Amino acid sequence: MVDLLNFGFEFIVVTSITFIAAIFLSQFANTMKLVAHPGEHRQHVIATPMVGGLAIFAGLSFGIIAFASNYNSILPALLLLCVVGAIDDRYNLSSGLRFLAQGLAIYLMVAMTGAELHTLGNLVPDSTVDLGRWSLVMTIFASIGVINAVNMSDGHDGLAGSLILVVLVSLLMIGVNAHLILVCMAALVGFLVLNLRAFRTSAKIFMGDAGSTMLGLLLAYLLIKESQLNDGIWPVTALWLLGLPLIDAVAVLIVRPLRGRSPFTADRIHYHHQLVDRGVSVNTTVTVAVIIQSVLAAIGIWAWNEQIPEHLQLAAFLILFACYFASLIWFTRDKATCS
Repeated sequence: MVDLLNFGFEFIVVTSITFIAAIFLSQFANTMKLVAHPGEHRQHVIATPMVGGLAIFAGLSFGIIAFASNYNSILPALLLLCVVGAIDDRYNLSSGLRFLAQGLAIYLMVAMTGAELHTLGNLVPDSTVDLGRWSLVMTIFASIGVINAVNMSDGHDGLAGSLILVVLVSLLMIGVNAHLILVCMAALVGFLVLNLRAFRTSAKIFMGDAGSTMLGLLLAYLLIKESQLNDGIWPVTALWLLGLPLIDAVAVLIVRPLRGRSPFTADRIHYHHQLVDRGVSVNTTVTVAVIIQSVLAAIGIWAWNEQIPEHLQLAAFLILFACYFASLIWFTRDKATCS
C-alpha cells in the first residue's frame, strides 16, 4: 500500500511538472521560433507550439533525479537528443547532422549506462547470434532504427505519444525497470493532456523532434537493457513490442526510393496519413493504431511467456512485415500519392 501511495504521488508530481512546463514554454514558443505552421505534409490549420519535447524532458528529468536516481546516467544522452531535436525543429537540420547527433547520443548512452547489444538471441535454430566486435555498431544501428521509427510515427495529434505509452505499458507488464517506466509514463500523460484531440478540434502542443527522438532513444535503452539480461525478454520480443512504428518506418524507407523520392523526405504515405486522407478522423486513426500496436505487443509478450522459439517469432514478424510492405506498394502505386 505504501509503494502504491508513493508511486501515485510521484506520478501526479511528474505529470503536473510536465503539464506546467508545457503551458509555460508555449508562451515563449514564438520567441524561440518553435512553432509548427500549417502547410506541406501537415494538415493542422493553426500554428502550434512545438515545445512538448522540452516539457517532457523537464518532467522526465525531474522524476528520474527525484524518484529514480538509479537511472541518472541516461539523462545526458536524452538531453543531447532533446537539444539537437529542438534545434532541428527550429532550423530543419540535414539528415546527416541528425544521424550524427543520434550516433553520438547512442555512444554516450552505451558509455554511461552500459546498455549494449551483445547478442541477438537464438534467431537461428540451436544457435545463438553473438555480436562480438560488432556489438557497438549493431547497438548504434538498432537504436537509430528505434529513434527514427518513433520519430516517423509522430504524424497526428496524440499518435506518437499514445504508441509510446503502449510500449511502456507492455514493458511494465513484463516487469522492466518499473520505477523508471512509471516516471516516463507520467511525463507522457502530462504531455498527452495537451496533445490529444480530446474534447477539442486540434492539439494545443506538439512533441516535435525534440520529444520523438529523445523518447525513441529512451525506448531503445529500455529494450536493449532488458533484452540482454539472462532473465529478461528476448531480443526478438522487442520487435513485437515496437511492432507498428517499426514495420511502418522500414517499409516507408524502402518504398520512397521506389517511388523516386529520398527515403528521408517527408510525405503522406505512412498508414496514419493514408487513413486520414481517405476520410478517417484523426481520433479514429489514433485509436486503430493503438489497438494494432497493443495486439502486436500482446503477441510478443505471449510468445515470450510461452517460450515460442525465437526463429519462429522472427519468421512470423517478417511475414507480417512483408504483408504490410506489399499493401504499401499497392496503395502507393500511383506516384502522385507521395506528393
